[in-house]
Amino acid sequence: MIQTMMKNLSRHLSRLLLPVALLLGLLLVFYGSRLLNKSEDFVDKQRFQTVAYCNTYKGCQSRVGNGSIKLNILPASIPTGQPLAIRAEVSGIAAEKVSMEFVGRDMPMGLMPFNLQKQSGHFADTDLYTGTGNIAFCATDRNMVWIARLKMETREAVYHVLFELDPLEANSQQIAILP
Repeated sequence: MIQTMMKNLSRHLSRLLLPVALLLGLLLVFYGSRLLNKSEDFVDKQRFQTVAYCNTYKGCQSRVGNGSIKLNILPASIPTGQPLAIRAEVSGIAAEKVSMEFVGRDMPMGLMPFNLQKQSGHFADTDLYTGTGNIAFCATDRNMVWIARLKMETREAVYHVLFELDPLEANSQQIAILP
């Protein structure tokens, strides 16, 4: 009788222990990965920020440390709520990760960063990153000035390049004629 009770107890415990062990394993993986990711945040990296003007019809350029960045956004009229093709040429900076987000200059809105993917087969000392993003519609200000915030991460530093976007084509600027 005791032997039968021990077998039943053993069977019930094994049914209970397997899900508990799986749950503990999942929790360990989840929290372990969070701790590893947070440990990277504790590493003090130098941070640099550059601000540049950008006529989207001509393309954007800026010096960044010992390197440079060229940014193109299409369509150049930067319509809100539509896909925008992003092309960033990075020279002189060994970026491991490049991301971008659009923010309002005078009214910061919810950030929606997107990663740019490194393309192979580009020029020596210049890396090409491409991706697709969009600018959110602003219901309160039709003339919102947008900033393209490009973030480049290297082993030693994090670079932020803020391009103030001007989507007016040079030939389309209206000149007021006085009577």
